[in-house]
Amino acid sequence: MLKRTLALLSLSLLLTACGFHLRGTGAIQFALQEINVTARDAYGDLAQAVRKRLEANKVTVSSAAPYTLHISREQRSQRTASYTAGTRSAEITLTTQADFEILGRNNLLLLTEQVEVERTYSYDSNNLGGSNQEANMLRAEMQRELVEQVAMRLQMITPERLDQLQREAERKAAAAAEAEARAKQVRDELTAPQQSPIQIP
Repeated sequence: MLKRTLALLSLSLLLTACGFHLRGTGAIQFALQEINVTARDAYGDLAQAVRKRLEANKVTVSSAAPYTLHISREQRSQRTASYTAGTRSAEITLTTQADFEILGRNNLLLLTEQVEVERTYSYDSNNLGGSNQEANMLRAEMQRELVEQVAMRLQMITPERLDQLQREAERKAAAAAEAEARAKQVRDELTAPQQSPIQIP
């Protein structure tokens, strides 16, 4: 019993020393301390899960934050990967994708990212209940991994980097506005009615 306890303790210390942790349970250190989170489906499961993940890592989620994480698209799909004899069972590949953006002040686009998770399971037409249950469990696991991927992408973003991107976006926006103003001026000049020369009797 003592040997077993010592072995378990040694294994635990070894795993801790090498930085091992269960997926989805480890703390991530974020450089960003505050961010807003919005989504096309504001009350969707993915948006809510991302908010909780950030708050669990002591990131303040607030509409007053200078930068916004916007989940612009979430898409689920499935395809048949292979068939078995008699086509009564098959391997089905599930895919979940999400696009998200980082928006700065004045709603300027700073970054775009995409995350994707893929899983394959065996679908048995003779056991529809079991196959559907497995698919639902995989979908839940895939969403957790999707949230982890979003968190890891955000972990690499610093406020300094976003400030730099904000300045670049503002310069581009100003240049685009100036070019549009010039183009409008040219259009107005070309479409303005021409005055006839004054005739002196």
